[in-house]
Amino acid sequence: MASDAEDEWKYSIDEVGEEREEDEEKEEDQENERSRRIEPGSMSPENVFFVVLGVLIAVGTLAYGLGVI
Repeated sequence: MASDAEDEWKYSIDEVGEEREEDEEKEEDQENERSRRIEPGSMSPENVFFVVLGVLIAVGTLAYGLGVI
């Protein structure tokens, strides 16, 4: 025969169903909202240099492709 521990349900009725799924989705959304916040930082000269370099290369490539240069 099975013991009492095996006869018990793993989850209670409150832990399953549509309402529980909605609650879990709300909790996940709140956690994602907190983790998405990005704090602004100071720009380093190295990062600025590479952004400007990338923009210049992109503009130069487009200008060359269009026959402007």
